[in-house]
Amino acid sequence: MSERILKMPRLGETMEEGKIVGWLIKSGDSFKRGDPIVEIETDKTIAEFPALGDGRLGEILVSIGDMIDVGKPLARIDIGDGPDWTAGEGDESETTGEAAVASTMEQREGVLVENNLEMPRLGETMEEGRIAKWLKAPGDSFVRGEAIIEIETDKTIAELPAMTDGRLVSILRDDGDIVPVGEPIARIEIPASAIGDEDRTPIQLASEAHGAPAAEVTPREIGQREGRQRATPLARRLARRERIDLSTIVGSGRRGRIEKADVLNAAAGSSPAAAGAATGEVKYAAFQRGKMAYLDLGGAGDPPVLLLHGFSGDRTTWAALASGLKRAHRRVIIPDLPGHGLTGIEADGAADLSLDLPAFLDAVGLTRVDVVAHSLGAIAALGLAEQSMGKVASITLIAPAGLGLEIDMQFVKGMAAARSGGEVAHLLRRLSVNSVHLSEEALSALASDLAKGRLVALSEAVVGPMGQKVDGLAAIEKLAATMPIRVLFGLEDRIIPWKHALGLPARVPVHFLSNSGHMPQWDQTKEVLDILLSQGDKP
Repeated sequence: MSERILKMPRLGETMEEGKIVGWLIKSGDSFKRGDPIVEIETDKTIAEFPALGDGRLGEILVSIGDMIDVGKPLARIDIGDGPDWTAGEGDESETTGEAAVASTMEQREGVLVENNLEMPRLGETMEEGRIAKWLKAPGDSFVRGEAIIEIETDKTIAELPAMTDGRLVSILRDDGDIVPVGEPIARIEIPASAIGDEDRTPIQLASEAHGAPAAEVTPREIGQREGRQRATPLARRLARRERIDLSTIVGSGRRGRIEKADVLNAAAGSSPAAAGAATGEVKYAAFQRGKMAYLDLGGAGDPPVLLLHGFSGDRTTWAALASGLKRAHRRVIIPDLPGHGLTGIEADGAADLSLDLPAFLDAVGLTRVDVVAHSLGAIAALGLAEQSMGKVASITLIAPAGLGLEIDMQFVKGMAAARSGGEVAHLLRRLSVNSVHLSEEALSALASDLAKGRLVALSEAVVGPMGQKVDGLAAIEKLAATMPIRVLFGLEDRIIPWKHALGLPARVPVHFLSNSGHMPQWDQTKEVLDILLSQGDKP
């Protein structure tokens, strides 16, 4: 037995620490060179780190979620009689200085030769990869385990580590190029003795690995045991970008793993609805005017939170915030307002948005509730509070409508009349300071839903030639004397100017969020969540 320490690798030049997302094998499992061992999140990516040699995993020294400095111990491993591929892993002395790298290579290997670096196969089904970013420039040296290039496939984005020490001589394919597996992407200088090793074992993603003994615990079972949803790194990145809770998605990949397509479908609204229907998450409350769709995310914390979306939104726009509230043990109720989503009730005017909400509170058993509303949902929240004074404990308004005349009328009219995915894509870019990326299929699905014309009458009722036709200031003035009300605005809001907040009553606290547009719950999710869970604005 030859025990060594597996240390946090440096997966990029600027990386100083990494977060343990999940262990892909368990203590006692054997692995081969190239097998994924651990999933690590850096400030730039999530990558499944492959073993740089054969061995067996011993004691795991860190927990999932831990932030570990580069070079610090992660686990004990037994490398048997093989070469010590852990030597210097993550050490600063081996990641800086060409002279040190050259000296190391000369001592270990002797003669250096020039060779092709080919597009690797990052899984059984991979046929091509996109060069997302070169992490080294021609002339730069690298050491074994150091990231050279970031590659995107249909299933993941990964920083590819060097399998040996070397130097990047020239780049043959540029950032953004799509290259078939096996085609040269660069020329590298490496020890002559390492040339055979470079082509020996394709690097596999955990979702593609096969041939393991049937008795061993699979990566998915390990993930479930740790309370973690199995998903590809690319799916996780897309889910964060689209503010989608992975626990609401049923994975279509091998062993139930969530794939890129699953997240894109969820972003289009098909997956949350379909998955919710399958698991009982999407429910319906029946009223005289029709049925109202909603999510009830459980939790026992008091009071429950009622989330009301804005114009052209639905329950899925709250995914990230709802997930945070659920983790804080709050019960979260999210209806599709009339005229939106799966709700069958129509809305011809702003008053229709709140007309059924008092009965909705009764239907879901809410006797006391904190209301959080976005944009036009503010009018619904204020209407509900006026009708159910004793049941609304507090109101938080995010980028609320009804505080002034100015509004991006092109957005409101555009979303009501959109008929193509291209139109929807242009309009959605106005919502956030971050890019809103949806697939063509997702955009087309959203456009098809909007093409039903359900929002046309409502859009005409809330905006006119002069701007906003709804007024919430009078209601806020009245309600602020009886309950806590606070307002949040993004300083880069392109739909409703943040300066409207200057007209609020003095007793209403206002939070301005930098680097945030019309959707602070997307752009600054953590900050919004902190505000909602704090008691600072409440008497």
